[in-house]
Amino acid sequence: MFHRDYVVRHPSGRGWVYAIVGAGLASLVRSRSDDDGLRNGELRASVPTGDARTAEYVRELMRVVRAGGTGVFAVDPITNDTARRAEKNFIAWPDAASRFGAKNAPLLTNGPTAWFTVDPQ
Repeated sequence: MFHRDYVVRHPSGRGWVYAIVGAGLASLVRSRSDDDGLRNGELRASVPTGDARTAEYVRELMRVVRAGGTGVFAVDPITNDTARRAEKNFIAWPDAASRFGAKNAPLLTNGPTAWFTVDPQ
């Protein structure tokens, strides 16, 4: 039922897009390779109002993700300047950070001009 009613092909023809519905639903949209770089993935959750158990589950899930992840810093693609502070709610998992997060060739991205590095300065 979920797949039939809420999952559709991504407009790009690559991957799937789905709605966030239902109590206790948390999902990971996996990152994907893009021209030798890594396009961002996304962790999503649906917490219905008044659902304390789901809210607690999502808080713990996010705590684990933040504890295991590495902060990323925006990189200006023209000047190669790096932001002073890490981006809020953006992280790189350690394997992605080590493979794609170098400042001299930032390949963590969520768009053609949105580059990120794990090197703070």
